[in-house]
Amino acid sequence: MLEKDNGGNMAENFAPSQDVINELKAKFGDVYLAKFSPEEQYIYRPMRRLEYKQIIALGQQENKTFAEEKIAQMCVVWPQLDPTKFSALKAGTITTLVELVMACSNFGITEEPVKL
Repeated sequence: MLEKDNGGNMAENFAPSQDVINELKAKFGDVYLAKFSPEEQYIYRPMRRLEYKQIIALGQQENKTFAEEKIAQMCVVWPQLDPTKFSALKAGTITTLVELVMACSNFGITEEPVKL
């Protein structure tokens, strides 16, 4: 099984160990895996209402890129994201991670409403 490096950052060809996953589940509750490739995997958690309100209160929703980076930093729990290295990521990495975070945070509809 593959693990993170000593700094908590994902190293090439590394994936979280089951021990790391169990620790994250104990700390955050629901966690999810986004596997972009064998070398690029992320574990993220849902965003809480208070966290969402904090981003809105700071006016960060108007600067989409800045808001996305804040959400990713907050909700991607493995590997630890370093904002100084965001520019080296593939262009859609942060946006895709944020879309996944938002979906697991109950933003958007996941199934058609049922008429009663």
